Amino acid sequence: MSAQSSRRIGLACLLASIVFSTFGQLGMKAGMQELHRLAASHAVPTPAFDWTSSLPAAAWAAAGLAAYGVSLLAWLVVLIRYPLSYAYPLLGMSYVLVYVGATLWPALQEPATTLRTVGTLLIIGGVALVSMTNDRAQRAGPSYGQSQPKAPPVSNA
Repeated sequence: MSAQSSRRIGLACLLASIVFSTFGQLGMKAGMQELHRLAASHAVPTPAFDWTSSLPAAAWAAAGLAAYGVSLLAWLVVLIRYPLSYAYPLLGMSYVLVYVGATLWPALQEPATTLRTVGTLLIIGGVALVSMTNDRAQRAGPSYGQSQPKAPPVSNA
């Protein structure tokens, strides 16, 4: 596999990890929020409690967990292809997407505040700085994870 195709796979997996992590967080939140709403409306479960009413909440939570699992698998591929100090900060974009999703999705209706928005913009700035630090020398050299030629040992003779 060429270094360029390895980087493309790494980038695709990095983006997939960010997106699926975002879907996972939003799905789990929607499921737990719905489950909480159901539990609050039936403070004490009774034989008349309709357990099927909790299925949509369980489905959201399960979908969120599944998306989170896919995110983890994609992340494992990223770890093979990129240095952790470069890739991990890029996951900060999932914080941005979760914030945007939580405020725009009517099921969650979370407030968008000035401080949260400024914090989100700072995360975007940090991610931009980290993404610019991927050494050009690294791009010119062998792909990350490939062995590099070792220098001959130095003798003191």
